[in-house]
Amino acid sequence: MYTQGKSGPLMDDTLMNTLRFALPCKLTSWFILAILLAVTAVTAEPTILHRGSANELRSLDPQYVIGNTAGALMYDLFEGLVTVNERGILVPGAAESWEISEDGLKYVFRLREGLRWSDGEPLTAEDFAYSFRRIVDPKNALRGAGTIFPINNAVAISRGEKPATELGVRTIDPLTLEFTLEFAAPFFLDMLAGFPQAAVPRHVIEKHGSQWTKPGTMIVSGAYTMVEWIPNTHYKLVKNPYYRMVDQVQIDEVYYHPVVDKESAVKRFRAGELDIVLDVPPNRLEWAQENMADQLKVSSAPGIRYLIVNTNQPYLQDIRVRKALSISINREIITSKILRDGSIPVTNLVPAAVSVYGPNPTPYADQPYEQRIAEAKKLLKEAGYGRDNPLEIRVSFLPQENFRRVVVALQAMWRSIGVDADLQTVGKQGRNKMHLSGDFDLSIFTYYAPFSDPTAFLLLLEPNSFRNYSNYNNPRFAAMLDKTSNFTDETKRMAFIKETEQFALSEHPVIPLFIPGRTFLVSTRTKGWYDHTEPHMARHLSVAD
Repeated sequence: MYTQGKSGPLMDDTLMNTLRFALPCKLTSWFILAILLAVTAVTAEPTILHRGSANELRSLDPQYVIGNTAGALMYDLFEGLVTVNERGILVPGAAESWEISEDGLKYVFRLREGLRWSDGEPLTAEDFAYSFRRIVDPKNALRGAGTIFPINNAVAISRGEKPATELGVRTIDPLTLEFTLEFAAPFFLDMLAGFPQAAVPRHVIEKHGSQWTKPGTMIVSGAYTMVEWIPNTHYKLVKNPYYRMVDQVQIDEVYYHPVVDKESAVKRFRAGELDIVLDVPPNRLEWAQENMADQLKVSSAPGIRYLIVNTNQPYLQDIRVRKALSISINREIITSKILRDGSIPVTNLVPAAVSVYGPNPTPYADQPYEQRIAEAKKLLKEAGYGRDNPLEIRVSFLPQENFRRVVVALQAMWRSIGVDADLQTVGKQGRNKMHLSGDFDLSIFTYYAPFSDPTAFLLLLEPNSFRNYSNYNNPRFAAMLDKTSNFTDETKRMAFIKETEQFALSEHPVIPLFIPGRTFLVSTRTKGWYDHTEPHMARHLSVAD
C-alpha cells in the first residue's frame, strides 16, 4: 500500500512506520519532513510559459522559415556557433572560442566538448559543415540561403554555378570548423548568431526527409525540444535534457500560441492565459500605456517598413512618379499621430542604429512638407498626369489594423497631389505569390535584417536577391554594392555604403516609411526580461507565481 501524492506514489507506509520507531522522537518529525520536502521537490508541478505568437508557421525548418513568429521559437529550438545573452549581447554559443585571421578572411571555431543533439547523438563540427552546404545548395530551395553570402563560393553555389562541396567551410577535426570568406565581413559573427546558421541534424534529415520537423521526429540542439504541434492551437516545447546549459534553464515548458487576432491576444493576456504578447493593436496602445504601463514594453525593431514599388509597371518606370509618391508622404504624422507605437519616421532604407552606420537622411528629409507637396504635383505634371489624367495605382497590404491605418493615411496624402490609390488586402501566401508574379503596383512590407550590417538592407535591391520584389536592376548600384566588401577601414566602408544607399534611393525603387515600433505585453510573473531588439529566449526567463 502507498501513500499517494498529487503527482504519484510518495512513500511506502511500512517505511513510514519503521522510520517513526527507529528514530528518537525529537528527530522523527524533522527527518520525515525533510524526506517529504525532497520528494515534493522532485514531483513539483512544471514551470510553464505561455507566449502569444503572430501566426502559424509553414515550416519548422530553421533554414527555410522566416518571420517574426519564427524568431523566438527557432532560437528556443536551435543554437548556432554564436548566440546572444539575456541582454542581447553577442556571446559564444555552440563554439567556446574562435580565431580570426588578420585579413579577416579566415574564421576558425572551436566547439565545446560534449555537445549533443536532443536524442543524445554527438553534435560535431561536421554537422555545422553539412548544414551550411545544405542551406546554400539550390536543389534544396531553402529561403535562408542568402544569409551566408560572405562565405567563399556561397553566391556561385546558390546560382547553380558550382557544387555545394566547394563552399568555403571545412572541418579540421570533430571540434574544429574553418570558414573561408570571399571578402572581409565584420558582421560575420553577428550573421552566425541567426537561427538559419544553426546546425541541423543530418542523421534525422537523411532518414525522414521533409518530415524531419514533425513532433516525435524533430531533433534539435537548443534549450528546448518540441513535443507537440496542434495546428492553429499551440506548439509545446519542453526542456532539452541534453542542452549544454540545461541546469541553468528555469522554465520547464513553453507554449507558443498562434493568435492572429491581436485583440484576442490582449484579452487572453489580461485573463492570464498568455504571459507574453507580441504587437499590441494600435487602437489599444494608448489604453495599455495608461493601464498596463508596468507590463508594456516598447522599442524600435531592427527593421524597416517600406513600400515595394514594382518598377516593371509602365507607369512606375518613371522616376518622377516614384519620387512624387515618396516625397508627398508625411511620415511624422503617420508615426506620431496614427501609430503612436514607438515607430521612427525615416526616408532612407538603413536604420541608423545598425552597426556603426549612423543617420543617412535623403536630401528631402528636412524639406518643409508644403514644399514637397508642391514639388510632387510638379513632377506628376511633367510625367503627364493631372486632373484630367490622374495617376491610378493599387496598394496591397495585409489585413491587419496597423497596416490598414498606414495605407488609409497614404491614400489621403496621395489624393492631395491628384493620385487615386486603390487599397487592396491580401493574405501572406497571396502576397508572396503576388510579389513573385509581379502582379502589383505598390505593396507595404516589413523587413527585419538577419544580421547587423547596412548591406543587409541594401541587398533588398541587389539584382539577384530573391527579396528584390521591386525588380530594380541598375548595374551601377550593383557594382557599388559589390565594392562595399573591398574596404578594410570600417569608417571609409560606412561612408561608401551611405553613398551607395543614396544613389539607389535617388531612383526611388522603394519608398521607406518608418522603423517599426515593437510592442510587447510581458506579465509581471515573467522575470528576466531586458529591453533590447534581439529575440528574448525562454532559457533567459523565469516565471514566479
